[in-house]
Amino acid sequence: MYKTESFQIKIWLVSLMTIILLMIIVGGLTRLTESGLSMVDWKLFVGAIPPLSDGDWLKVFDDYKQYPEYQIKNVNMTLSEFKYIFWWEYGHRVLGRIIGIIFIVPFVVFALKKYFSKEELLSYLFLLFLGGSQGLIGWWMVKSGLDMNPYVSHIRLAVHLIIAQIILSFIAYLFMKRLSIGNYESKFSSHKSIFIFFNLIIFFTVIYGAFMAGLDAGKSFNTWPKMGDSYIPENLLFLDDRLFGFFDNSVFIHFFHRALAYISFITILYLGLKHLKEISNKYQKLHLLLIISLVFIQLFVGVFVVLSNVQVSLGSIHQVIGTLLFVFTTCYSLKIIKN
Repeated sequence: MYKTESFQIKIWLVSLMTIILLMIIVGGLTRLTESGLSMVDWKLFVGAIPPLSDGDWLKVFDDYKQYPEYQIKNVNMTLSEFKYIFWWEYGHRVLGRIIGIIFIVPFVVFALKKYFSKEELLSYLFLLFLGGSQGLIGWWMVKSGLDMNPYVSHIRLAVHLIIAQIILSFIAYLFMKRLSIGNYESKFSSHKSIFIFFNLIIFFTVIYGAFMAGLDAGKSFNTWPKMGDSYIPENLLFLDDRLFGFFDNSVFIHFFHRALAYISFITILYLGLKHLKEISNKYQKLHLLLIISLVFIQLFVGVFVVLSNVQVSLGSIHQVIGTLLFVFTTCYSLKIIKN
């Protein structure tokens, strides 16, 4: 493959990573500002045009008034307040359409020019499938809050977030494969196995982070390191007299999210102390150092998110760092598995 062709693909991949990260940021802010249910229908093409006149705004607002979020939570909302939440959700959906264009048009051009190997072509077709599915998953998530209960399903929210992060991670990995950084060392099997365990911990931390956001569980305890008056809170394993509730008990979800963060910190600290000096590939060493740094920063920010009662700006920063941590961790895992 010619250098110019490789450069064009790298620019394309960087552009995709940038706008997908922006999409995740806007999606997180849409959730944090409780704006996700402001658009009550899904129109792939017509929905790209926002309200342009006072009459259009009144029509969209009247549509919103027909659903439980307005009737139960926002019955006193003004039109200007509605516009605020509408623009967040609108921006999120428009970014999704822009990502589709930025992916599909160059992909078709590069494929017709035979810039991809057979393996790469299959990888990008898989990405196309994931991207298309993500749009449907997003609407499936929104639909859950347009029923009797005016709250988006936290489980569907978690699916939507983790798929977005998987897409971003896969693109980042494809970009890394085009860089001259050499093979990552995996000769010491303990490093590979422990790091994959760490990656799984990060995966579940993201899942439970989404559960936290969907259930507003971060607002249930605004103390650290204790949760309220103790390290192990009451009602940890019971919800409405039901035992456990791993997926819907906000107390357990908050506790488990913290526990996963502590486990990830201990695991990556162990890996750094034990194996960092043994790694000879400077890019791999830098990659691991970056992951260790992100874990430290994420824990620090996470504490202040809790203490601030989930301030919107801090919550958004926490999600961005978590996304970057997931991406860098997944790419590292793929590199050591591949080699």
